[in-house]
Amino acid sequence: MLKKRIIASLFLKKGIVVQSYGFKRYLPVGRADIAAEAFNNWGVDEIFLNDMDASREGRIIDLEIVRSVASKTMIPLAVGGGIRNIDDMADLLQAGADKICMNQSLLAGLDHIKKGKEKYGRQCMVAVINFIESNGDYYAFDYLSGTHTKMLVLDMAKAYEAAGAGEILLNDVVRDGSGAGYNTKLVDQISSQMSIPIVCCGGAGRPQDVLSVLRDSRVSGAAVGNYFHFYEHSIAITKAVINDPILIRTDSEISYDQVPIAVNARLGKKSDKELEDMLYEKYEVEQI
Repeated sequence: MLKKRIIASLFLKKGIVVQSYGFKRYLPVGRADIAAEAFNNWGVDEIFLNDMDASREGRIIDLEIVRSVASKTMIPLAVGGGIRNIDDMADLLQAGADKICMNQSLLAGLDHIKKGKEKYGRQCMVAVINFIESNGDYYAFDYLSGTHTKMLVLDMAKAYEAAGAGEILLNDVVRDGSGAGYNTKLVDQISSQMSIPIVCCGGAGRPQDVLSVLRDSRVSGAAVGNYFHFYEHSIAITKAVINDPILIRTDSEISYDQVPIAVNARLGKKSDKELEDMLYEKYEVEQI
C-alpha cells in the first residue's frame, strides 16, 4: 500500500504567501522560501506553490521565487500560476519544480496538458480543479470570473485524466479557510472513479480533519494551507496525531510521545507536578 501524502499549500499574492479565505479574503504570512524551509524541516511530504495573481496578470509565477523555494527544500515541489505554453513548463522545471500544476489554462482547452504529457510525462502534469456546489451538484469554478462553469467536477476530472494528467488536485472554494474539514464524501466519490491519484484541498482546520480524509476516503493526499501557518511544528504535530506508519510517512525525527496535544493542534501543558519532577531533584531538609 502506498503511503498517503500530507502536502503544504503555499498561495502567493503580490509575491508573498497568504492565508486564503473563500478566495475572497487574504492575510499575509511572509516569504515563500522561509515557509517552505520550515515545512520541509517539520516533515511535510510535498509542497504545492501557486501564484494566485499570475493568470489574471498574464504572466507565470516568478521564477526567482520558485528557485528560492526549491533551494530550501528536499521534497517534491509542485508549481502553478499563469502557465501559458510548453516553454513556461520548461522554465518552471529548470527553476526546480518537480510537477507542473495547471488550472485556469485548462478551462480554455486541453492542449497544454496533452503537450506537457508528451514532452515531460504524465507524472509531471497536475490538473487543479477549484469546485463549488450549486443545486446539489459540484461544478468547476472559474476564479477569474468568480462563477462556476457548466462542467461537473467528475466529468472534468475524467477529461483531464484522458488528456494526460497524472494527478488531480480538488480544491473546495467554499471550505477554503473555513476550518470545517474536507468534503470527504465528494472527494471519495471522485477518487473512487479515477485511476490516477486525487489530492484534496480546502477546509483543514486541525489534525483530525487530515486524519479523517486520509483514513475514510480513497484520496492519495491532503493539502493544507492556513492552519499549517498557525503553529510551529504543525506538520509534525499532525503526523503525531495521525500516528499510523501504515497510512502516512513518519520519518520525522520530531516526537511528541510524551507531550499532550490539544484538539486545535497546540501542544498541551504538562501538570505542575510533572514539570517539577523533571526540573528538580529533591533533597530532604537535613536535621541537625
